[in-house]
Formats: sequence, C-alpha cells, structure tokens
Amino acid sequence: MDVQVNAGSLVRAIADSEITAAVAGIVETFEEHATTILKSFLSSPPTPSQAQEIENRLDETLGEVGRKLVQWVYSQLEPPVDQMPGTVSHRQQSHRRMPDKTVRENIVTRFGKITLTRARYRRGRAGRMIFPLEILLGIENGFTPAAADRVGKQFAACGSSQGRTLEMIADQMRAKIGTEKLRKIIGTLADGMEPFREEAQVQKLIELIDTARKNNQNPVLSVSRDGVALGLAPWSFFEMASVACVSVLADGKKLGTVYLGRVPESNQLTLSTQLTSLLKATIRRCGDAVPEIVYVSDAGKIETAYWKNTLRKFFVDGKRIKIIRVVDYYHAAERLTKIADALKLGGDKAKRKKWLKHARWLLLQPGGHGKMLRSIGKMRELHGYKKSGEDEAEKAERYLRRYSRFMAYAEMKSRGCPIGSGVVESACKQIVSERMKLSGMRWLKEGGQRAMTLRCLLLSGIWDTVYRTWLDAKSPLSNLINLKAAS
Repeated sequence: MDVQVNAGSLVRAIADSEITAAVAGIVETFEEHATTILKSFLSSPPTPSQAQEIENRLDETLGEVGRKLVQWVYSQLEPPVDQMPGTVSHRQQSHRRMPDKTVRENIVTRFGKITLTRARYRRGRAGRMIFPLEILLGIENGFTPAAADRVGKQFAACGSSQGRTLEMIADQMRAKIGTEKLRKIIGTLADGMEPFREEAQVQKLIELIDTARKNNQNPVLSVSRDGVALGLAPWSFFEMASVACVSVLADGKKLGTVYLGRVPESNQLTLSTQLTSLLKATIRRCGDAVPEIVYVSDAGKIETAYWKNTLRKFFVDGKRIKIIRVVDYYHAAERLTKIADALKLGGDKAKRKKWLKHARWLLLQPGGHGKMLRSIGKMRELHGYKKSGEDEAEKAERYLRRYSRFMAYAEMKSRGCPIGSGVVESACKQIVSERMKLSGMRWLKEGGQRAMTLRCLLLSGIWDTVYRTWLDAKSPLSNLINLKAAS
C-alpha cells in the first residue's frame, strides 16, 4: 500500500509509487552519464588534467540530478487547479482562485534554475496576485530558502562583493542572475532576519555564561563600542559608522562575542538603542545571577555620552545594575606617547624610550596612576615641553587626569576584566574594513545597513539559528496562509 503525505488542501498527496518511479527515471539517466564519465577516465592512464575533468563532470552531473529531483518534487505538490480551494486567506485578505496555472521560470535553487507551474490567486478584481506554492515553499525573489541562505552567507563573507557573490552563484548554483535580483534577495534576507537577531544573541551570551560557570569560572560581560569611517555614495565622502560588541570572558579569556553595526547617523542613536536593548534582555535572562559587567571604550564624545546617559545608572525592571567603566589602556598609553614626544630631551631617543616604557609600566601597577602623573610632572619640570608639542602634551595630561578613576588597570586584570578595547577595534575591522571598505566600494545607507546586518549575524555565529527562526515564522499554517479559513 502506498504511503501518502497530505499537507492540506493546497498540497496534494503524493503516492510512494510516484516518488519511486520519478527517482528511478532520474537516477537511471545519472547512471548512464556516470558510467560514460568513468569509462572515459579509465580508458587511458590517469593524468592530472583527466583527474580534474572527471571531478568537474561528475559535479555537473550530480548537480543536474539534484536540480531535476527538486524540480520534480516541487512541481508535484499542487493538485490540479480545479481541485484547489476556490478562495484562500492571505494576511487576512481573501483571494480567489484564477482558472489556470502559470509558469514561473528561473527559480534559483542550490542545484541550478528550475521552472514551476503553479496556481494563482487574486485579491478582488484587480488586486495583487499571490502564488500559494511559492509561499508554502518559502521562495523569495526567485530564490528557494536553501539558495537564499547560501547567497546571503557568501555576500556577508570577508572580502566578498556583489561581483564575487554573482560568481559564486554562477559557479556553485549554475545560475546567472543580475545585480538587481541579487540586491532584492539581500534586502529580503536582512530585513527578514533582523527582527530575530536580538533573541539569538541573548541566547548565545547566556550559553557562554553558563559554560564559564560549569567550568567553575567567573564570567565577565564586556561591552564595547567604537566608530569607523565608511565611504558613502554617491559623493564618495566618508562618515563614521558605528560598531558595538558584547563579549563573555572567563579568567581573562574571551569565550565568544556578538556584534552590532550601524551605518553613519547622527549621534549613533540606533546603535545605542540596540545595544541597550541587548544588555537589558541578557540581564533579564540571567535573573539573580548577573555576571560582572564592564564597559570598555575610548573616552570619545559618543562613547562617554553613552556611559553618562545610559550605563552609569543602568536600571532593568526597576533594579539598578552595576556596570564598571574602563577607559581603554591603549588609548591612555597613546597619551603618554604624545607627552614623551613633546619633552625636550635633546634628541635622546634612548631616554625618551626608557621613560615612556616606565610610565606605561606604572600605569599598569596597583596605585601606579598617581606615580605616573608625578613622573610626568617631574619630567616636565626638568625638561619642559617643546613649543610645537606643548598643546598636545597638555591635552594628554588633562585626559589622564580627567579619566583617572576609569584607569584602575591592575585591579581590573586581577578580576579577569578586560582593560583594552581590542575586541571592538577588531570588530570594526571585521565588520567594516574587511567587507565594506574594499577597493572602490561606496555604499548607499540602505544597502550598507543590510550588508552590516548580515555581516553581524555571520560573525556572531547565529546565522543558522536566526535563519531557521525566520523561516519557521513564515509557517503557512499561521500568518501566511490560513488553510482552515480557506477550506
């Protein structure tokens, strides 16, 4: 007796015998081609060029098998049009069935392009047309879910570009498409996956925190943000995009990081909102076991404003959460370099190097900040500043004094907390420089944001989770096609 699977009135039951017959026919063709390929290879002593040829020919043949199987199974899903419901409900709007099916060509799959003949339904007399089979299968902008997933990952990869993504589609999916179609699927992916990003990032952070505790380690939540120049179209000028990251550390070692990124905007308000929301959601999930939280950044205008306006007095559900601020050690050390460069040492490079090394060492010692300031004062008294570097040196002194309470580096290191913003500096490089600042690249804000969104999902290690969640949210049995209402 045939085994039948019925997914509802829009999809017909396919008998086991039909499946067996279709597979047998496709496999029989493959056997013939594979036999010919193998015989050709074995007809003479092997050479490197022949080895390359046999693998390429088998890859092409196997891809064609996959394409035919996918096309067959998708094409068999719908019953004849006269057996389908007269009306369906889609997004709470009634759609009536058209009298005939239409052909959709050039649907991109992981194996190549396929053609589908599918029923169509129209809203009202001249309203928007929908195709239930495409909705049921999750086909977006002419891509199946598996193909769209692969394209999105390639587009978000380090060193990628539109051209390289199109080359990958042609090489691995045996399909040629234009840039407009690529931009549409990228936009659909970014806009569709972004609403599910935060929950996946929170879940990852919680898993990392739990991992640390299972290993009898004290987890630390490290929060950082920074800006990075991004070239904008059409005038090719640069503005500051913004990047943030939240890491989990244990015994001073990073266990993992999640990333946020936004294209240039006034005061980086969207990034601040997203980062605050991510922190609050993570803290809520921690319950009463909130780990130590450290905010590590430079003392730039926006980074300091975020501390003063948001993190300094951080409340979650009425409970104040203590967050420690650390001014990045390496930015503080840069100020010492400016002071060393301004000292009148008569060109004695060895003396300059020796003092600078000692001052940086003091900065890392318990109570060393005060000793470092006294050392600066003594050197200034003995040698004075060059006129050309005096302003920069005095500015550096003010920086070191103003933020002294955020420079307890020895204490932070003893507690396993970070003292440098290297993670977010690396994030700027990974999210923006390695993907969005390649030769000649300029971005419109909409397209740039979509690229940053996908890049952050990929680097955070949550792409597959978010993608599956997005696909599941499009379930035809809930918000997409209400079969119960239509039957």
